Amino acid sequence: EYLLGAMRRFLFAAALLGCAEAFSPSASLPLRAPRAAAVSGAAAAVCAEAAPPSRRNLLQGALGIAAGAVLPSVPLPAAAEGGNTVVMEIDTADGIKGTVEIELMPDVAPKTVAQFKSYVESGLYDGTAFHRVNEFAKKKVLVGGDPYTKEDKFCNDIDTWKGAKTCSNGQGYGPDGWLANGKRGSTDDDKSTRNLWDKGGPAGWRRDGLSQVKLDPEFTAKHERGTICFRRFRKPESAGSQFIINLADMSKEMDGNSAVFGKITKGIELLDRMNSKMVLKSSTALDFPRDDDKFVTTWSAWDRPVARQGISSIKII
Repeated sequence: EYLLGAMRRFLFAAALLGCAEAFSPSASLPLRAPRAAAVSGAAAAVCAEAAPPSRRNLLQGALGIAAGAVLPSVPLPAAAEGGNTVVMEIDTADGIKGTVEIELMPDVAPKTVAQFKSYVESGLYDGTAFHRVNEFAKKKVLVGGDPYTKEDKFCNDIDTWKGAKTCSNGQGYGPDGWLANGKRGSTDDDKSTRNLWDKGGPAGWRRDGLSQVKLDPEFTAKHERGTICFRRFRKPESAGSQFIINLADMSKEMDGNSAVFGKITKGIELLDRMNSKMVLKSSTALDFPRDDDKFVTTWSAWDRPVARQGISSIKII
C-alpha cells in the first residue's frame, strides 16, 4: 500500500513536469480537459493537450495515461444536491408539539419537489398554520401552506384583479392562539385576516388564470395515508404554496388530479391528534377539483380550527 501510494505521487509529479512548458506565456490553454481515469492520467492529459507536442510532453502524457490504466481511479466530485428530508415543527395552541418528518419524491414529481423546496428555502412556510382540519366519512385531511395564516403581516403582490397588493394584518388567532367559540371567549384575533385564508401563496400567485405562478401537473403518485400534495384549484397548473396532508387514503378523491410529492416518515401521530371537531366555518366548502368527468368530491366548510394549529418552521435537511 505504501509502495502504491509512492508510485502514484511519483507519476503525478512526473506528469505535472510537462505543465511548465504548457503554461508558459506563449502557450495556449485548452478549452476542455479530457476526463481521465486517474489523477495522474488527468494531469498528463491536460498537459499533453495544452503544450506544444515536444518529445518531453508526449512522454509525460504517455506515462500519465499508462498510470491511469493500472492505478485506482479517483472519481470527480459529484454535483451538490439538496436533501430530500423535510422537518416540520408543530406547535399548537391546544398543546400538540413535536417534529414531523417528510421524505420528498423527486423521482416521482421533480418539478413539484423543486417548487416546494423553493418555498421552504425562502421561509414562506415558517410561522404559518393549518387553517383547515377537515374530516368526512372517516377520512381526514389537513390544509396548510397559506402565508396569510402567519401571525405577522403578509402581502401578496397580485391578489386582486387590479394587480394591487393585498395585505393581511396578521393576528388571525391573536396572542392567545384561540378563536371565540362555545367553550371559551377570545377578543384578540383579526377577522379580516381570516377572510384572506385560502387565498394566500407565493409572490405573483392567484387561484385563477391570471396567476403568474404555474406548476406543470405531475399527477402520478397515489394519495395514500401520510402523503403530502399541493392543493390545486380549477386549472391543473393552478397550485401555489398551499398543501394538503392526507391522514387517510384519498386515492378515490384525488388520484390523477393532484401532485403528491412526499410522504410522512415520522410524527404522523401528532397530526392525527389535530381536532376536527372543535372547528368553526370556513368561507367556502373544501373540494378536490378534477379534470375528468367524474364527480368532484366536496366536503363541509366546517373545518376552521378554534385553536391555532401552528407550523413553527419547515426545513430541508
